Amino acid sequence: MAGTDVNKIALRAAKAALDAATLLEIALEGTAVRVVPEPRQAVPWPTLPENRPLEGITESQDGPWPSPVRLRCSWNGGEVLLELRLNIWRQRGQYEGHLALQAVTVPCNREILWVNLTKRILDGLKPGKCSIPANFALWTREGERNALPLTEALVHSAKKAGLLPVAATQFLLFELTLPDGGVSPSPQDVFARMAKTALLKLPYVTRGEESDIVGSPPFDISAVRRAAAEITPVEPAPVLEASVSRPEPAIASSQDNVFFDFIGFHDVGAFREFEWRDMARINVIVGANDSGKSHILKMMYALVRSVQDYTARIDADRPSWAKVLAEKLVWTFEPEDAKLGNLVRRAGAEPAELSVLATLCNEEYTFSLGPTAAGEPGDFRDVTKDVRPQPDVRALFIPPKEVLTSLNAIAAVRERLKTFGFDDTYYDLVLALRGDPMEVALPEPFQRVLTDLEELLEGRIETSQGRFMFLRGEEKHGMSQTAEGIKKIGILTRLIKNGALRRNSILFLDEPETNLHPRAARKLVRMLYDLSCAGVQVFVATHSYFVLKQLEILARAHEHPVMLCSLARGPSGVQASFFDLQKGMPETGILTEALRQYDEDIEVSEQKES
Repeated sequence: MAGTDVNKIALRAAKAALDAATLLEIALEGTAVRVVPEPRQAVPWPTLPENRPLEGITESQDGPWPSPVRLRCSWNGGEVLLELRLNIWRQRGQYEGHLALQAVTVPCNREILWVNLTKRILDGLKPGKCSIPANFALWTREGERNALPLTEALVHSAKKAGLLPVAATQFLLFELTLPDGGVSPSPQDVFARMAKTALLKLPYVTRGEESDIVGSPPFDISAVRRAAAEITPVEPAPVLEASVSRPEPAIASSQDNVFFDFIGFHDVGAFREFEWRDMARINVIVGANDSGKSHILKMMYALVRSVQDYTARIDADRPSWAKVLAEKLVWTFEPEDAKLGNLVRRAGAEPAELSVLATLCNEEYTFSLGPTAAGEPGDFRDVTKDVRPQPDVRALFIPPKEVLTSLNAIAAVRERLKTFGFDDTYYDLVLALRGDPMEVALPEPFQRVLTDLEELLEGRIETSQGRFMFLRGEEKHGMSQTAEGIKKIGILTRLIKNGALRRNSILFLDEPETNLHPRAARKLVRMLYDLSCAGVQVFVATHSYFVLKQLEILARAHEHPVMLCSLARGPSGVQASFFDLQKGMPETGILTEALRQYDEDIEVSEQKES
């Protein structure tokens, strides 16, 4: 069977299951749930970013794309609206273009189920039966010491509900007959299993958060949540560790692996054209002054933060994404006269148009605007219209200057005067720092980073009467009497303690080494690396050889990709080169200057000796 037939088989199976949607009565933990399909709407044939086609299937031969199925699920005391749909993995890498069955809540788009059909078929590329399982593993969250009790309880419920286990935390949805692609049991039974699986996982996946469930969940998991908060982490069995701690991204969940995958823009600032395709969990940008490092960070931040803010406002004023994006671009870049058209690159005689394309959270976002654009949603051209909420996405930007000393002044400028002065990278950080520390346990990787940060501080940052204070033993210092480097590290500790920095956050840092001793800068880099391994995507802009070299050492030592974007000015504007620091240190302006300094030192020594 040819590999190019895989998506055809996946599409055929998904259509069979979704077309079989019917009224159901499902029993879950003693609760009767009524499942009523609602009218379906056609959806356009999808493409990969940059309008690239899906491999092995075409609309003319294999269309139409199956319509999502919305399910009104109700029980005594509550209800929820679910959507079952066929989705594609848009982010680059081994899963790009794979087809997956997905279940989400509506309208918040909280993902409950993600089943990568293409990968499962590829894993069984030979005639016979191919099992398609659903993953029941759960991630540890704030307030939980260990998610294993929750996973074990969910697995137990799945067995009681009659689902068939195929691995420690995986249960069979259906089987495919290869190469013809027939499903068994019947499509009606496959649909029923999908609905039952989604409803079983619903209370666990939405635990501890504002969700789309109206009233009470279908069954109570409060007792097992208390157990997860109280039990000390232990070494799980190897098979469970593989499933719970490090599931494969596209199999476990798409939105459980939130990050930037690609960004490209034209005629922005100093850039005629910029494309970054090879992103990792930790990324670093280097370049001379005024080469566009901060511009890249701010453009990415404005885009992801606009998605975050749009999601947060779904239940309030329900703005369009274009409106939220326009506001965020204006307050992040603070262009002259508050006109977005002033962000457009002006070079040469031909009129330019700013355009941006990005892949974030497995979704594609695009917009463009001309030099006459003011700051209104209608100024955008080709802006993404049907933006889905992203309940997991969270962006934080730590600028070069610390904000703890000026926190109240920054807030006053924005909240009372509503004028330019401190852009949104500062104001949003102030809002994040205002959050009180959580009185619950942190997931172990974040607790470890927090402990290391406080050891580096040799003290702690706390609030007293609404003001930040630095405590070292019996000493207490106000922020104006505290060293700049201490305050920079203190910002990270505060963001971890109050839950603003958590798994699936995207963290931007502009020159984190500012005011730090090289020893502290190296330790901070190691902690940023630990955060990246705990599920935080990190973007760093730096001028420091210490920072860059430490990242290279970590990448080589752990065989973990750390992507470098090196910027340099050329005849047609700023040009970018990309490297993986696993392969060693490439030639950059930072390295060149370090070598020149070394040569100068040798030359002076030789002159003295002669």
